[in-house]
Amino acid sequence: MVRVMVDRIKQVLSNWRLLIPILFLAVGVVIGGKYGVEYWIYTMTHVYTDDARVKGTMVSISPEVSGVVRHVSVDEGSPVKQGMILVEIDQADYQVQLAQAEAALEGVRTQLLEAQRDLELQIQRHASEVARAKALVDAKKSKLSEAETDLALEREKSKNSILEAEAAYKAAISRMKEMDTGVQAAESDLDRAKRLFAEGIIATERRDQAQVAYDQAVARHVSARQGVEQAKARHASAIASEKMVELQSRRVNTLRAEVQEAEASYQLVLANAAIEDLKRERIKLLEAKLKEEEAKVAAARLRLENTVIRSPINGVVSRKRVEQGEMVQRGQPILVVNDPDDVWVLTNVKETYIRDVHVGSPVDVWVDAYPNRLFRGTVESIGAAAISEFALFPPTGNFTKVEQRIPVRINVDRADGLLKPGMMVIVGIEIPRGGNERRETATKSASTVN
Repeated sequence: MVRVMVDRIKQVLSNWRLLIPILFLAVGVVIGGKYGVEYWIYTMTHVYTDDARVKGTMVSISPEVSGVVRHVSVDEGSPVKQGMILVEIDQADYQVQLAQAEAALEGVRTQLLEAQRDLELQIQRHASEVARAKALVDAKKSKLSEAETDLALEREKSKNSILEAEAAYKAAISRMKEMDTGVQAAESDLDRAKRLFAEGIIATERRDQAQVAYDQAVARHVSARQGVEQAKARHASAIASEKMVELQSRRVNTLRAEVQEAEASYQLVLANAAIEDLKRERIKLLEAKLKEEEAKVAAARLRLENTVIRSPINGVVSRKRVEQGEMVQRGQPILVVNDPDDVWVLTNVKETYIRDVHVGSPVDVWVDAYPNRLFRGTVESIGAAAISEFALFPPTGNFTKVEQRIPVRINVDRADGLLKPGMMVIVGIEIPRGGNERRETATKSASTVN
């Protein structure tokens, strides 16, 4: 039996045409087995997936204003710097709008200045009018007070004069009556003395004495009558002084009316403060209008500035959708700029493997465009929810158990501008040592193979 097998082997070895395929097959089995074991070990120590692609900062640029494109400064592939002018829109209409807004603003500002000056003049004029009206009231009140004092004194004086005149008149009448009685008595004595003298009963001396007494009584009567006339004149004068009191009273009433009129004028002047309030309200309205016009000017100036479209970032124009002379609308995408240095890899890891992924874990990245280069990176962040939660139409109703994927962002080291957004890549995220049983098994197997 052994001899037969040895003969068979010799026969095969002697047939070189059959030997070459067998050798190639053996080498392939050895090499394939080695790489197969290495692949198996790698997948056991790494979270390996081809559901990944390069992402980057892609800025879609749209105009803030509508208009005709006057000039386009870039083409697709043109490098740009932040603040560089990309597109210019015709400014004629927006310059007119700004000029109109500035003219309206200047008009309101002029009205406001005039209103403020008018208010200042009104305040000064009103203060002067109030002072004059107050001074007039004070002057009228002062005159009234003096007149009332004079009236009271004059009235008291007149009253006392009348009383004194009446008393004097009564006293004069009483004295005159006494003198009448004295004259009558003296006349009677004189008549008797004359009769007795004629009869020779009394001497001439006695008759002459009676005559002297009579003459003296008549003289006293005449004096008393004159006193009555004088007292009557003084009484008439005292009565006449009441006319002066009446005139003084009329003057006081006139002054009282003038005081009331002055006070009414003063209150009217004070009421003119409402005009100041109206002017202040107008100033407030103009101030609000001024702010509104300033906002319109700022908006018009901003629209004019927005006719010049600048690059928001450093990068490269990756898409151009506008040409000179075209009419563009506000918000219409016209350019896309991306930063070739700001790229990362976004991979979707199955939920059953996400427990092996940690922030900071090393990552191997393979790109079809550069098959001979291995890019290195690290896990930057792990998504907080499965991709399905962000679908346009989230699943509702009864759920079918389907393995979900969690987005993981990977920061690539030294991409050197080679990675372009949209490239498909393969990633291998290293599982930390002691992370799971699968890594321990793979480690032992690798030791056995070696």
